[in-house]
Amino acid sequence: MRGRDCQAGGMNVENLESSKLFQMITEKETERILKCSKSRRKEYPSGAYIFEQGGVPSRLFLLLEGQVQICKDFTSGKRDVLYLVEAGNIFGEIFLFGDRKSYWYDAVAITDVTVLEMPWDFFYHFCSNACDHHKQLTQNMLEILSENNFKITRKLHIVSTSSLRERIAIWLIDSMDEGSMVELRMNREQLADFLGVARPSLSRELMRMQKDGLIEVGRRSIRVCDKEAVERLYG
Repeated sequence: MRGRDCQAGGMNVENLESSKLFQMITEKETERILKCSKSRRKEYPSGAYIFEQGGVPSRLFLLLEGQVQICKDFTSGKRDVLYLVEAGNIFGEIFLFGDRKSYWYDAVAITDVTVLEMPWDFFYHFCSNACDHHKQLTQNMLEILSENNFKITRKLHIVSTSSLRERIAIWLIDSMDEGSMVELRMNREQLADFLGVARPSLSRELMRMQKDGLIEVGRRSIRVCDKEAVERLYG
């Protein structure tokens, strides 16, 4: 399934200002950036590939609506979920500053999504005016790259542990809010792929942890009942 191009005039600039990519940039400056960069707004149905492994990178993607899954598929049929992208966040950015000539992973629409696609050339070349908003956009991009690098490092920390219970514990501590609640943004299968295990194994271990009084599993959330005990699992 392929995406559908939308008219640039249908883009809601106010929604863009809430994104980290457009922080400290005014509405008028945002409009100039979109025009100067020749960005386009595109819609993809649920299940569509926004880009695939082996494709040639040329654009930065900002998710305006919906949810996107960044994943790596293997010939065995196994899927490794790297992370999920929520509205307001970017993806495909790690290919922006580097020498990779093709995508190493897939970007798949989990829901119907709307994406802003910005050509990379805009980040590499400043016009003769050297506009402050162009510089601010590039600075914002570098800050986002740093944050996303941390996400990947955290994922490596999770999957490098020796047991499934340890993986779950690290994920819970990193994801829970001040009330010790973890909102489930992934379904059980997606979470299993993210943790690098089979779904039945994940379900069994979650039930064991609940039986041990460590957590309470809800339909859309998990409550950490004994934070200190969960922290000791990987301490």
